[in-house]
Amino acid sequence: MQAAVQLFAENGFSSASVRAIADTAGVNLAALNYHYGSKENLFEAAFEHCAAPINARRISQLDALEAEPVTPTVEMIVRAFVDVGITDHGDAARSQFIARIFVEPKSKSKPLLEQIFGPVVERFVGSLQKILPDIEAADLEWRFHFLIGAMLQLIRIDSPLRFSGSCSSKLSAQRQIDELVNFVVAGLCQEKSK
Repeated sequence: MQAAVQLFAENGFSSASVRAIADTAGVNLAALNYHYGSKENLFEAAFEHCAAPINARRISQLDALEAEPVTPTVEMIVRAFVDVGITDHGDAARSQFIARIFVEPKSKSKPLLEQIFGPVVERFVGSLQKILPDIEAADLEWRFHFLIGAMLQLIRIDSPLRFSGSCSSKLSAQRQIDELVNFVVAGLCQEKSK
């Protein structure tokens, strides 16, 4: 699985071959085909392998917030979603593979993303709707969609692009998360423009 994650992260679905994955893993190609049946099944299994611990951590953090006697804040809910090790580059292949799925053809990525992340996102959006009742459900879904985009940007490029050369500071992983949370909370809570 580690070899599949690494090669899919580096090369994407179309350029990573099952033979290269088998060679990197030191396993027999026939055995790999027997267990997964197809490259697409292996790709989906590798993605689920990467996403499962993230989803579990998110749900665990949201469960803990919702079990508290006080209503969680928007910031607490957003932090429970984003503070799941996305900026921890100790397992860069996992983070890069998750980010890379978003550049795969939509016909491949969207169904997989909806299957793997959909229930978790629905749970978080539902929790936010309870404390942001004045924001229409469709608007909240779009704003959460932008939250995910901001997270992906942080995974793929961990410092601002230097168009003017003015930003040269590198933030710690925790500070990156803090800045992301501040940015997202402001966007989620913003009144709808006229």
